Amino acid sequence: MSIAVQCIECPSFYSIPSSTGFSDDNKNLMKNLEKQILEMCEPLTLKLHLVKAKKSLREVYKACSEANWDGYNALPITENTFEEAWKIIELLPTSIPMPEILAEPGGEIGFEWHKGQKLIFVISVEGKYRINYAGIFGSNKIHGSEYFGEMLPSVVIENLRRLFYR
Repeated sequence: MSIAVQCIECPSFYSIPSSTGFSDDNKNLMKNLEKQILEMCEPLTLKLHLVKAKKSLREVYKACSEANWDGYNALPITENTFEEAWKIIELLPTSIPMPEILAEPGGEIGFEWHKGQKLIFVISVEGKYRINYAGIFGSNKIHGSEYFGEMLPSVVIENLRRLFYR
């Protein structure tokens, strides 16, 4: 038994031999190995925007994780909020430009996308499994709040598409 892995950037198939074992540990090991090979083969340009966004998030968290970080009694960004924001970065479609990442005085982390004066979409998290969102699309305005678990809410994806693919 072997695993065949191919990606766009790799010139040929990589075949990973496996043992004859059929244990759960062996299956998990082979899945992890395949995943690591695929990650190494991903185009660097797709990863670069993720690296920059994660670096920006770390900087925001470091600068704003203590109370009164703005001199006006702002609440600190919690570790839970940081982790939710990290997850959002990892779940964003690669076809969408990375947002500006900023701290909000209520302890939230915000993500802002601008495509002109009247084309703006913003989401924020506060470590409570909710995404708050607002957008301006010309003369149309939207806002709301959605549960955030393992996937980005469809309303967030739809509005990002609306912003960048109108």
